[in-house]
Amino acid sequence: MKIAKADYSRIAEYYDDVRPAMADIWLSRIMEYGKITENSCVLEIGCGTGRVILRMSALKNATFYSLDNSEEMLRKAVGKDKERKIRWVLGDAHELPFRSSSFDCVYMALVLHHMEDKALALEEIYRTLKSGGVCVIMTKSHSQLRESVFNEFPGLTTIDLKRFPSIPSIKDLMAEMGFRNVYSRVDQHDEGYRITAEFLKRVRNKYISTLTLLSGDEFEKGFEVFQERVKSGYGDKIRWISKFNFVVGQK
Repeated sequence: MKIAKADYSRIAEYYDDVRPAMADIWLSRIMEYGKITENSCVLEIGCGTGRVILRMSALKNATFYSLDNSEEMLRKAVGKDKERKIRWVLGDAHELPFRSSSFDCVYMALVLHHMEDKALALEEIYRTLKSGGVCVIMTKSHSQLRESVFNEFPGLTTIDLKRFPSIPSIKDLMAEMGFRNVYSRVDQHDEGYRITAEFLKRVRNKYISTLTLLSGDEFEKGFEVFQERVKSGYGDKIRWISKFNFVVGQK
């Protein structure tokens, strides 16, 4: 099945302005599940503008590599790395430009659904991991997508259910690639309240990639419906509880 792809060369221009920062708990979960220590050599796939790995490198004095296939996103990331702590690489996750057995941990945060060939990407991760190394995939389950406030946006969940692989299918693929001790964990974090007007402004600015896949007309009509549903259903503020799945496997 062909996956609809967001154009991050266009998104890069405004990405950091509209995307909220990832909560610290998710960084800690990646480091925990990935067994990242001061001696680890770590690769992030799909680093975007470096929002995750730059914060992680400030917490752990490990060796960090960061890969993205968007030159525009990567340029933004490099510009933030004033201390040059990260090895930034322009490349394709389907053909990782690294030697076999290079990394103690390879992780991706909300990236796997962008991969056209998920099996090939996982095969490449397996190849580049050291023996005993860990792959950590942070993603959304299908039930989480259906429970999201974005389910109120006409057509959006339908798109994402096609983009996001199910948790069982990810685990099966990892096992097929040779990963051992494959497991998944669901973690959630209560982020308190978000002001509805501010949230709607972010949606208007298409802060998640799925919104960029709609035509102009689809977005305008959908946003009008979404705005009314959110205002009537949530009022002036939304209780925001983030929930993610982590799928982990060891080489």
